[in-house]
Amino acid sequence: MKNTVEGFKNEIDLKIFESRLAEINPTCFLVWKVGVNLALRVSDVLKITVDQAKNYLLTGNYLAVDRKTGKVNHVKINENTSIALKEALELRKKAIVSEDNPFLFVGEGNRTSKSKNHITRQAVDKYFKIAVFDENLNIRVGTHTMRKTWGNLAYSKGYKLELIMKRLNHSSQSTTLLYLGITDSDMNKVVAELNI
Repeated sequence: MKNTVEGFKNEIDLKIFESRLAEINPTCFLVWKVGVNLALRVSDVLKITVDQAKNYLLTGNYLAVDRKTGKVNHVKINENTSIALKEALELRKKAIVSEDNPFLFVGEGNRTSKSKNHITRQAVDKYFKIAVFDENLNIRVGTHTMRKTWGNLAYSKGYKLELIMKRLNHSSQSTTLLYLGITDSDMNKVVAELNI
């Protein structure tokens, strides 16, 4: 558990992280905004095509099959997701990419113009870590930080564990509790403090 990726638990650090990420890599920032707002795995964000993004904006709904679980993932997109998708479409227009590359989130650099792929998970992870390092934030980040942040913030705002569990497509509460970083010692503290 020592090197487990965490989610942001306070919005101040989150805003600092997002600001720096937007400066150093706008594509990774938009991957973040879509992923954190829809509580998606990075693999599902990176597989979004230009046509799918346009459809999500047109219908106001995200609809796809989770790559990991094979479960249908359907949710209305919120305002920040809509903004991020629009900005990603604009950024994509400026990118020098192969004409037959269907993906919304493409990389930068010499190989991009010939590539038919999306930006890599490793590149996204690298820029998340750089943003945290640059701002000296005390959090272990990785690509899963998007989902964990969504869960942490939903939980801290008082949303029921069952709703968070459903959105994250978890089949057990114990998995969701691990995501939220809730441990036995946290539970023991609650019991001790309540002391009814």
